[in-house]
Amino acid sequence: GAWYRLDCARLHLPTSLNPRAREWRLLSHVEKKGGNYAFLFPTGYFSAERQILLDGPAQRKIAFAFDIASHPTIDGLFVAYVGKAANLRQRFQWHFSLAAINTGAQVQYGLVKSGLCADRPAAVDFMLRHATIVYRELSGDEHVAHRDLLELALCARFGPPFNIK
Repeated sequence: GAWYRLDCARLHLPTSLNPRAREWRLLSHVEKKGGNYAFLFPTGYFSAERQILLDGPAQRKIAFAFDIASHPTIDGLFVAYVGKAANLRQRFQWHFSLAAINTGAQVQYGLVKSGLCADRPAAVDFMLRHATIVYRELSGDEHVAHRDLLELALCARFGPPFNIK
């Protein structure tokens, strides 16, 4: 299957009644369809070394440093996160959600932990202004293992820092 690209700025559709409105119809073709995806950002935001504190054994924090010199890029974009989903549209919605318990907020937390954004609302705004999502549909039960393997292969190739917990 082909890889598709979405500039996240196209998702932001503010109205006077709802300044945080999103244009999810752009992703109606992947409603209830599985696949793989990646969040990419302009390399300029990662040209200087950034650091994330990881949760290590015995409650210790372990520093993990990264920059564009240590990670491959795609067309001038830094691969910050890769993932898989059984429902791509729903997963993309979770990535932009500010719900208190949100298993899809890894990109938000990565932006905050790396110092690019002050908090999760700022991270969502940053994502809407600067992120590009690339995705590929691999739907159906017969592709569950393929989605897992593709996610691992993308992690091995690009070393996306926001995948590390």
